[in-house]
Amino acid sequence: MQVYKFGGASVKDAKAIKNVAKIVSGVQEQLCVVVSAMGKTTNALEILHDQWFKNLSFEETLQSISDFHLSISNELELEINNCLWKQQIQTLEDKLNTISKVSFDNSYDQIIPFGEIISTSLLHDYWNKIALNHQFIMATDFVITDNLHRESRVQWSTTQSKIIDLKNNTNVLLTQGFIGSTASGEWTTLGREGSDYSASIFAHCLDANQLTIWKDVPGMLNADPKKQSDAQIIDKISYQEAIELAYYGASVIHPKTIQPLESKNISLRIASFVNPQLPGTLIGHFPGLHYPSCYIEKENQTLISISTKDFSFVVEDNIVEIFHHLHQLGIKVQLMENSALSFTLCIQCEPHKLQALITALENKYAIRYNEGVKLLTIRHYHASDLMKMENQSVLMEQKNRTTVRWVIQ
Repeated sequence: MQVYKFGGASVKDAKAIKNVAKIVSGVQEQLCVVVSAMGKTTNALEILHDQWFKNLSFEETLQSISDFHLSISNELELEINNCLWKQQIQTLEDKLNTISKVSFDNSYDQIIPFGEIISTSLLHDYWNKIALNHQFIMATDFVITDNLHRESRVQWSTTQSKIIDLKNNTNVLLTQGFIGSTASGEWTTLGREGSDYSASIFAHCLDANQLTIWKDVPGMLNADPKKQSDAQIIDKISYQEAIELAYYGASVIHPKTIQPLESKNISLRIASFVNPQLPGTLIGHFPGLHYPSCYIEKENQTLISISTKDFSFVVEDNIVEIFHHLHQLGIKVQLMENSALSFTLCIQCEPHKLQALITALENKYAIRYNEGVKLLTIRHYHASDLMKMENQSVLMEQKNRTTVRWVIQ
């Protein structure tokens, strides 16, 4: 059993969808294919949801989403009246007119999954046209989670019991990344860019031999090639190193992807859908490897400093209180530092969540913050890497034997 995951860039247009079909049709063994939303559809759906939640007009945004998929459908020469993807657009419109605004995060999880659902439905329509033997399944029927919306946690025993039955299926399985549902059937999502994690869940539960994540890069690089022209591919990476890089923000893989694979010694291959013949990067049990300096940049971060108004020390009970609000708001902490009088955090969140955090803390604490800062992480750094930072406006620095991190204005 193999599991393939195709991201949004790999299904962004008709040419890309034909390329995916070519890659899939060349596989001779059992295969489960996990697919993301096409192109920038998730971003468009987030705008749609925001408009709907604020009681603004959303019809134009909905129409643009429909038109985007229609253009691809027409280029693939699909018969629109028989297309499942078109039915999913109608279901999305019906949902917008019927669901309640329980909370922003709850309704987010009822709307945003349509990106993956429409995407896989369109692939299903095309695969039917070209007679690629497969079975379309809804991930929401198999990936069972708790009800922590937008960052749901997998209920592994229930999920395993549902997915295991798919092992006997001889067809190619086609399903969605990023989404699941509670035990009661309410849709949930696994966190932004969570389709890699979904593929890892299916690989774990199906006892796959390997998970391949298809990207628009030739493998895992030590830097973003758009920012460093001399970025180099890393042929092999250990599970532990991949987890560290993902934790620090390496965009090639979702942070939760590795652990379910490592627990069953399932290898992970990062491969190029542009040049599928290239070997890519293999992640597995590879102790004792040496790595080049790895550069990870995260833009649009916020550096926030929290101190007590009475100039008392910031101690454990203060930190517990602060993290309670961070957890309640679903704000991710990238970096933190504690001094006698302040607790400083580099966080990533939407503006409304930052404001909610400030509102929750401002009666008791003095708060200062810088928005739009950059977090740069260099793993396996050298002295030359440190010298490059001498003229930068560094707001915060942390360094240990293997990793150095800077918050830069």
